[in-house]
Amino acid sequence: MPRSHASLLRTQLKPPPGAPAVDAGSDSQALRIGDLAALAGVSADTLRYYERRGLLQPASRRASGYREFPPEAARLVRFIKHAQALGFSLAEVEELIRLRASGQPGPGLEARHVAVAKIRDIDERVRQLGALRTALAGLVAQCDQTCGADGGSVQLMDCPILAALDDDTRDIEPLPSAARGGSQTARPTLSRGPHDHE
Repeated sequence: MPRSHASLLRTQLKPPPGAPAVDAGSDSQALRIGDLAALAGVSADTLRYYERRGLLQPASRRASGYREFPPEAARLVRFIKHAQALGFSLAEVEELIRLRASGQPGPGLEARHVAVAKIRDIDERVRQLGALRTALAGLVAQCDQTCGADGGSVQLMDCPILAALDDDTRDIEPLPSAARGGSQTARPTLSRGPHDHE
């Protein structure tokens, strides 16, 4: 029987073999950044990035400057990774963390609103990716007709793909970034301009 996505996430993000054994329910044992990274299955650089974003805060610093995190920080880091694996951006994760820590009644309903908004965002990106695939498939089909599968000896600008990219009459619609905390380069969608003909 296929395992659920949530079950796979729990398996993938559980503490890795060799991680320090820490009682997450105890406040008596502080974690240095390396121990927390090993326990949560991420790099120390990832933890520093989360700290700069305000998602994670050390409980204290030693006189030497080393950060010390409470044991429950490992659970928070895995919460962040679970959310990212489901497509939430770090800005959205920040909102989910706020709801998680609010202690107020009804945070589940607000979390549902965040999730529904993410579904709409995914649906829009799927739609735009479908349009991008259709545009590229059309250019490849034109290329097969003009150049043949091996490219032949067609002149440079007779290539439909290169010609389309060089055509000022075509509209370029950048796809939105599927950001998970960082920016990504937008990919263009080619659509016919008003002067294009079949």
